[in-house]
Amino acid sequence: MPDISRLVRNYLYFPEAIPANEPPPLWAGNAEEVWMECADGVRIHGLWWGEPADAPAILFLHGNAQDVYSWSPVRQEMKTIGCSMLLIDFHGYGKSGGEPGEECLYMDGEAAMQWLNNRGIEDKDIIVFGKSLGGGVACEIAKNHRVRALILESTFTSLARVGGKLFPFLPPGLSLDEVYDSIEKVKVCDCPVMVIHGEADDLIPVGEGIDLYEAAPGRKDLYLVPHAGHNDVSIIAGANYARRISAFLNI
Repeated sequence: MPDISRLVRNYLYFPEAIPANEPPPLWAGNAEEVWMECADGVRIHGLWWGEPADAPAILFLHGNAQDVYSWSPVRQEMKTIGCSMLLIDFHGYGKSGGEPGEECLYMDGEAAMQWLNNRGIEDKDIIVFGKSLGGGVACEIAKNHRVRALILESTFTSLARVGGKLFPFLPPGLSLDEVYDSIEKVKVCDCPVMVIHGEADDLIPVGEGIDLYEAAPGRKDLYLVPHAGHNDVSIIAGANYARRISAFLNI
């Protein structure tokens, strides 16, 4: 009988490796390569854009595929928001060590928060932005830290809720080792929450985003982008994407 847990991880995580000596791509602009150590001793890799230095920082947690070099155009999309930004690779992604798994990704998030704290950026000045799978990590961080804001884009409520769609080969009702129970964490987040979702998302249905929004207890905003799918929300939204986020953050 196959190892179900291993099978689920193989379908959930799609890391891409970056050669250790490969510099950031030209489209990453003035990004600085940075490293941070997780609680299990694994070193993970990231890109840091430190300007403007006196502004809040965005901790961007990407989805389940590719690496920080591939994801670095997100910096240009949100540059007009006026924040510095840290973009990290999870365990097993890019130049980061280890193998991906739910608890390991949570350690990655904590290591990133500590790295920002060590640079003098307090939790209250950090905006945690999670895209798709990264939203699950973002919810874990926001549950444990008093951050400035939580932004979730194309994120699911829990793996159990979307497991049948993501893993159609599994028997119905099978309990999964990977949980990412974000909706329960959002309920106790002590920060403003913004949910962004494409109305035509055929991977993570828009109802998942709506449910996350409704579960958030405090100040919140729901930004549904007509005609957008799972991976093209910012493209379809155009200039309104950054404007809407800026208005929510009031920066």
